[in-house]
Amino acid sequence: MYDPGQRQYYQVENLGILLVKILEILPGIYTDKDLCNILNKVVSNKSLTAFTFFTTIFFMYQKETHFTGKKNLSEEEQLTQDPLTGLGNDYLFRIFLPDEFTRVRENLANGVLIAIKLDNIVEINVLHGRRGGDDALRAIAHLLENYQAEHRNMSHRVFRLGGPVFGYYIPACDISGARAAAEEIRKQVQNSELYLKRLTVSMGLVNLSEFFRHKGTSGELALQIELTALKRLGFAEQQGTNTICDSSKIMESSTSYRPVILIIEPDQVSIELVARAIKAAGFIVHICTDGENALSFIQSTPPNIIICEVMTPRLNGFTIREKLCTNALWNTIPFILISHKKNEEYIKKAVERDIRYFFRKPLSITEIVGLITNITRGVNR
Repeated sequence: MYDPGQRQYYQVENLGILLVKILEILPGIYTDKDLCNILNKVVSNKSLTAFTFFTTIFFMYQKETHFTGKKNLSEEEQLTQDPLTGLGNDYLFRIFLPDEFTRVRENLANGVLIAIKLDNIVEINVLHGRRGGDDALRAIAHLLENYQAEHRNMSHRVFRLGGPVFGYYIPACDISGARAAAEEIRKQVQNSELYLKRLTVSMGLVNLSEFFRHKGTSGELALQIELTALKRLGFAEQQGTNTICDSSKIMESSTSYRPVILIIEPDQVSIELVARAIKAAGFIVHICTDGENALSFIQSTPPNIIICEVMTPRLNGFTIREKLCTNALWNTIPFILISHKKNEEYIKKAVERDIRYFFRKPLSITEIVGLITNITRGVNR
């Protein structure tokens, strides 16, 4: 199989041979007419490199197998495999990490989790459409798998954790070795021509050994490890993207690190004063006016705290909370419910959904800012 890392130019007739080789892995997907059209395009484009050609076929294969269902997945694969990239999904990751943490701690070894996020995914979706965004995510997945294969490190594990966020786990590694690996991945992404524009990633690294002395079950500690990696990833993004953060001490000592507060409120006028006060207190504020956009934001950039109006369009506050509760990571984000109406019915619904903070409008700015400050201090300790 051709190695896409090589940048050799092939003659057109050799590309025809390469096509035949590649088609050996695509049985039954394309008709004879389709194949003739592909080959005609190759022959007519004499400047086409084998690298570009392979990439085109690779993405066509990815789209066919993941969207048409022609690759028959078992029930287990459907449950644990990300349909867009073919990587292990967040469900598989959260089965893997607690077991791996137990193994590593019992053997007094170490492992490193790298949280990797494709930068500027919103801009990519706006400029190139959702399909362009999906292609960018596939490119990142392919680069991570290629890095794994290049180093013959099949003990490394690659996952898509949701949205533009990936997880790359390196066993038997210290933070300096992981930092070097992360830097190499960052450069490979930056220099890659797999996508129609240059892509970059931000990363957050965490040592599993940092949590050996912490109390809790393996599941609870694995969740803390994931949250720490994502917090460091968020800090890396705040530094200007295409960067790496491998220590919480750097975050805590930096005056530029600011927790992210998501406000879900359809009436921006009514929340404007509160948002200004929260910003003045040193936080980053992001406002979504409906539930669906809020969930998309949470998936791509998990905030430190969520403030949510009960009556939000598309998905109301209670439904948003229910969806967050189905995800072990999102469920831990402090959730503050607000409404002009705080009656017995709403209070009961809040309690049933484990909503610990419920405030009646108009809000007390001092109370809200004070609560957010206290919560974030507790989270950052």
